[in-house]
Amino acid sequence: MAKQRPPKANQLSTASSPQEQFQAKLKSLLQQKKYRQALDELNKAKRSQPDLTFTPSEAEIWLLSGKQEAQKGDFKQAITSLRQSLELGLTGEPHYWLAKSLLSLNRLEEAIALIRTAFEDGSLPKDYSICYAKLLLLKGDVETVEQLLKKQSKRFPAAQQHWIRGVLALKAQQPDVALASFQKVKQPITPGDRPKIWQIYTQQALQQWDAAAVQLGLNAIANPFGRFMLNPVYTEHPILQRLALLQKLKTGQPSLEEMQFATNSGLSSEQIDVIALLELIEENNPHEAAHVLLKFDRRSNKFPELSALRPALLTLAGQQALTQGEMSCASEFWQLSLREQEFTPQLAVNLMKVLDLNQEYQELQRLITRMIKWLEQDYKQHPQNWTEKRYKETLIYAHCRLADTWMVMGRERTAMGELQTAERIDPRSPEVIGRHGLVAVLDDKLEEATRLLTQALDEGCRYREVYVVLVDTWKKLGNSAAATEIRRRFGKQFGDINAETEVELPLWVDAFLTGNYPFFSRLVEERRGRDPGIRACQLFVDAVQGEPTSGGKVSIDQQQAVNQWSQLLNELSPQEQVVASQAIALCLIMFTKREKGIAALINQYTVKLFELGEQQPEAREAHLVILSLKERDPKKLQTPLQSYLATQPQPGNALAQIQLQLRRYTQSISQDQILHSFLDEALQREPQNPLLLLARATTFPTGSANYEKFHQQGFEIARRVQDAKALQAFREEETVISARMAQEFLPDPDALENFDLGAMDRMLESMIRKMFGGKIPPNELKRVMPQLKQMMMSSMPPDFGEDDEEDFGFPFGGFTPPSSKPPRRRRR
Repeated sequence: MAKQRPPKANQLSTASSPQEQFQAKLKSLLQQKKYRQALDELNKAKRSQPDLTFTPSEAEIWLLSGKQEAQKGDFKQAITSLRQSLELGLTGEPHYWLAKSLLSLNRLEEAIALIRTAFEDGSLPKDYSICYAKLLLLKGDVETVEQLLKKQSKRFPAAQQHWIRGVLALKAQQPDVALASFQKVKQPITPGDRPKIWQIYTQQALQQWDAAAVQLGLNAIANPFGRFMLNPVYTEHPILQRLALLQKLKTGQPSLEEMQFATNSGLSSEQIDVIALLELIEENNPHEAAHVLLKFDRRSNKFPELSALRPALLTLAGQQALTQGEMSCASEFWQLSLREQEFTPQLAVNLMKVLDLNQEYQELQRLITRMIKWLEQDYKQHPQNWTEKRYKETLIYAHCRLADTWMVMGRERTAMGELQTAERIDPRSPEVIGRHGLVAVLDDKLEEATRLLTQALDEGCRYREVYVVLVDTWKKLGNSAAATEIRRRFGKQFGDINAETEVELPLWVDAFLTGNYPFFSRLVEERRGRDPGIRACQLFVDAVQGEPTSGGKVSIDQQQAVNQWSQLLNELSPQEQVVASQAIALCLIMFTKREKGIAALINQYTVKLFELGEQQPEAREAHLVILSLKERDPKKLQTPLQSYLATQPQPGNALAQIQLQLRRYTQSISQDQILHSFLDEALQREPQNPLLLLARATTFPTGSANYEKFHQQGFEIARRVQDAKALQAFREEETVISARMAQEFLPDPDALENFDLGAMDRMLESMIRKMFGGKIPPNELKRVMPQLKQMMMSSMPPDFGEDDEEDFGFPFGGFTPPSSKPPRRRRR
């Protein structure tokens, strides 16, 4: 007897009834989410078997089909399916999805009418009553919602009432009340709701950023084990993603690189780049922002704001790149900026310098040629902006610069042609004469060259190469005295800072001259080296804890500072210990809060200087300077001061030097005056001592009548007798005054990093008021303020480099000459 083969697992049993077979088929189609096909099969079955029963109901299948179509964006078809579900008697969820589909098609009024009817006739289940309130709020009908909550509150479950009260509180500008209501909503009140979204939104409105960060999962980013954790909460929903981005933009945390972007966030890579761009601009980093900007197609209309932003951002980015030494980036940004906007001569001038530094001579030649065309056109179109003399000088200089560039490129004939063009405009131009001098050097006609080059400088030539070649030529001729004389006469205007005697204070003294901890700390950090004073100051900065007070005082970790200072002093020679000990004492006196232990530390290093005085004479002077800063009673200085002066061959000069050193570090006029009685006594003995007269001047406010009297008297004596030491002291006094004036006008370093045109305008106005406020009536000063600002702006150099040059008649500043010498001409 053959064995019977068992039925297959998926095969319907022959014993199954037609109803069971249909139910199985329907179940399979529903599991595959083939709802339309299920409905078709259902209609076929009903025609042949009118009494057929099945689950789920036809109304429920129409609902499933409508939901699927709505989720796919086929809202018109979804509306048909959902209405069919309603007609078959299903309520609640079909109402919700039908209203949602109508909203998606901007048919708000139809959605409201649908839900209102169901709400009023009682066919809308209580759990879906919130749909009516939501639609009314979308319409802005707050009054009706308030009435519903007041008169028909029983129609809304407790969670829905909390949510409605929260939204109404938000609209009433009461986010604190709203948050209390939203926190009572624990479960979704309609399908897909996330109560957390409303809580986070309200926390952000209340600026409760830390609490919002916890709910969004942003705090998990800082977790070093974050890569082993699940995705952050904010990636779970597009709205949460956007709230996280809002939080990032408002607080700056976390960085964009640390954030994750879900595929369903609705953000494209371009949108993320825009956010990165805005973040970099907010961080005052236009350089990196410009690199992001260049990813976008300039011709695209997708982000029209970026097109408007491009020229300004590229200009700022070029400036930052220049200051950072990124010359290739500066060149790229400025060339694009100049190409994409109306010709801007100031930008062209700055770009010329960058092209020259990059040795991009081909681009430089094109730019100067374009500049010449602009000059000629502007002179014709706006003759009122030019005088004949100014226009000629400008055009000559431009042609000479073009000749220089052709020469550097090895195009000698073309260069000489440009020089001849300039010569035809005015053969007596100092720029033309200077170039002929350079040609004479190339031809080894050195005597003629020195005559022409000197004549050019005498008559105002501003080409640095003329100056450099003339000095070198005199040296080659063995006439160092003539070279020195040229440097003395013309060096300063070409940035030759050693041409005249310069005041070169030690770096650590220069830092203290700021009198401002934020500036002091930055200068100290930038000046790495073996200088003992700088090293002592760096250790002080390293030990600082917290932020400075409004008065610029800081707290330090005293144990850390003392340990590191002790180690430093042990490494130094006695002479270097004097500098380091003085710098330590000054840090403590000038910048620390008067906390426990600080006074003892100041005494410790004051005593250290006194002890060093036995083998290092300069330590005694440093000790008295610190003592004068520390003490408030002149009587306490009398004994140590007299003891020191009694050992000095020139006690008047020794006393003056203490006062002039003290002058560098005092922060109030009362400190400046502590030695004035001693200075008066010394002046009675030496009334013609220029150092003493200068020292006495510094005990008065700068600019006061007494200051001017003593300062002028001492300077005239020093100049008449050619007292080199005294004259140097007067130069140092000017340095101190300049440093204090600069500090008075400059903003704090953090503000300086974000220094914009508005800040510049405010600084100029402050300077003008301090300079002229007592000399010009207030109403008149207000009237002429715009002109004075313009005058001060015009006097500022247009370039960003150290070799800023003076105006050559351009309304926008002068050109910068090539940095390389032209090559020697080939002889035929």
